[in-house]
This record gives sequence, structure tokens and C-alpha cells, in this order.
Amino acid sequence: METSFIPLFAIIAVLIIAFLLASLPQVNHKTRYRVLYAIAIIMLLAVIPISEYMAGGIQNSSNNYLLVLIFDIAVGYFCMYIAALLKFNVLKRKNQALENALTEKQQENVAILLEHQNEKQQALQQGELEWLTEKIKVFTEEEQEAILVSALSFAEHDLIVAPSINIQPKETCSQQELMYFVCSAFCNMDKSRSKIVSFLYKIFPLYFPAGESALAKKMPGLEKVRERREKETTALVSH
Repeated sequence: METSFIPLFAIIAVLIIAFLLASLPQVNHKTRYRVLYAIAIIMLLAVIPISEYMAGGIQNSSNNYLLVLIFDIAVGYFCMYIAALLKFNVLKRKNQALENALTEKQQENVAILLEHQNEKQQALQQGELEWLTEKIKVFTEEEQEAILVSALSFAEHDLIVAPSINIQPKETCSQQELMYFVCSAFCNMDKSRSKIVSFLYKIFPLYFPAGESALAKKMPGLEKVRERREKETTALVSH
């Protein structure tokens, strides 16, 4: 019996050391799982010397012999399992840190892209409103100011606010020209055709006495408006 106690106590001591090593926060994970892998390999290789040692004990029973060997192998595999678990935790933390870094980078890129898009959109809106301002100079200053306030609200917030005064029709600005001016400015801001129609009718009701539905039928297609605008731009550049 005494012969079997020595390797048994040694295995128990190794098991206690493995438990302590696995729970020590002072030692980093990488060192812990490497040492535990080494202990696991030693325990599995120790089967042979333990067998030879216990085989030399005359008083050892076969039950004690098998018990010690099974316990030794179990401790070896247990250490290997703990080492693998620690290694998995290390990889998991690294992956999480990498994911966090990528997420932060993506958020930064999205923020930069949105800021760039906002600046581009604001520049586009400003340019189109300036173009529209030139086209509506046929109206009085008071009417121009009222039109631009409504146009700015529509451009920035998609709100159609009726002007504080009635915009009177002008002989120098026909119904077709007015539709072209407004449609050209706002279609470049990606406003829908139906919203542009509503804007025209609400801001210039005296221009369209037949109603919004009649205006929608007369309204030119956005593609045609873009083509006309491109031709005008090309002509100005060529001159």
C-alpha cells in the first residue's frame, strides 16, 4: 500500500499546483496555459515510470495499481483541458479587442463619410438656391424673399411652408419657365416629383389656378429637366 501512496500523493500535489496556477491572476494567461500544457504532457508521460515503480512493489494490489494510473491520466487530461480553456480565453480576448478596434475604425469612417456627404449636400443646396435666386429676380424683392424662405425650408427640412404674401404672376416668367426653374433646382437635391409639384402649387397658387392635379399633368419629367439643365450648363461653359 505504501508504494502506491507515493505516486498518488505526487499526482495530488501536481493537481493542486495546476489549480493554483490556473487561478493566479498575477501570471498572464499565455504563461499559465503553456505551463499547464507542459504539466499535462509530463503527467501523461509519467504513466510509464509510475507503472514500473508500482510494479516493483510486492504488496501492491492490481486495484491500487489501476487506480493510480487512471488518476494520473485523468489529471493529465484535466490539465490539458484547463490549458486549452485558458488559450481559448486568450484568443477570445484578442478577437474581441480586434473587433472593438475595427468597430471604432468603422464608426470613424462612417462619421467622416457622413460629414463629407453633409458638406457636399449643403454645398449643392446652396448652389441650387443661388441659381434659383437668379432665376426669380423677375419678382419683387419682397416676393423673392418670401419664395427663398419657403425654398430653404423645403430644401433643408423637406417642409412646404406657404409664403406670407401671394406671389403674383409675371409676364416675364411664364408658367412653363417657373416649373422649369423650381423643378431643376429641387430635382438636383433629390426631391421627388410629387413633392416638387406640391411645392409649386402651394408657393405659386396664382400661377396654377386649375389645381394641383392639373399641375402634375403639365409638370415635365425630371429626366427632361436634367437634360435641359445640362445643355444650358454646357452652353455656358463653351462660351
